[in-house]
Amino acid sequence: MNYQIGIVGAGIIAVYSALVLLLIVWPLGKLLKRFRWRWAAVGPVAFVLLAAPWAEEYWIARNFELACKDAGVHVYKKVEVEGFYDDTGNGGYELIKQYGYHFMEHKGMQGNVEHIEFVDGQWKVTPLDRPAARYHYKFAYQPTPYKTEERIGWKMEKLEMVVIDSETGEAIARETDYRRTINVAEGSWRLFWGLAKTYCDVRPPEHLPNAALKPVAH
Repeated sequence: MNYQIGIVGAGIIAVYSALVLLLIVWPLGKLLKRFRWRWAAVGPVAFVLLAAPWAEEYWIARNFELACKDAGVHVYKKVEVEGFYDDTGNGGYELIKQYGYHFMEHKGMQGNVEHIEFVDGQWKVTPLDRPAARYHYKFAYQPTPYKTEERIGWKMEKLEMVVIDSETGEAIARETDYRRTINVAEGSWRLFWGLAKTYCDVRPPEHLPNAALKPVAH
């Protein structure tokens, strides 16, 4: 598993553990010293508090490992298209030139949709109210224009892009990745350098949209 507790993080946990023993466990033991079974009461409290930092890292690493089994490109159907609507903000000019699509569509600067073609050696851009292309390449989760990562648990996020058949609503392909951030102990000293994020180690031979959408040969 992808454990992320380094020397500094372990040192911070050691200091935390000493404070737990000094400020919580020892005073609680003294408070209950007249009770015969005081350590039966204090012991579980001490165990939970001392184990918490290690349990947190195990939980994150274990769930990250399980999530990554679903990561990668999953294609349920491949189709040949004249073009498609790209809602990920990657544009369309490069896709036409590089892959030979007849047209591409993407969001315009005015909030509309731009239908792009390369005709007689010139770019032709036609504004549309909505996409005319049948297939849409988009983020699966995008509640705001700049948020595409879906939180799926403590220190865990999911990033997924899909190809949708707009006529049927069916997802014909998806590309999924997960990422984890560092635990509280490590984060307490890395905060000013930015919190490290780790992605699944997945290297598909071909990414979306090309893995599912192929330009029609002319």
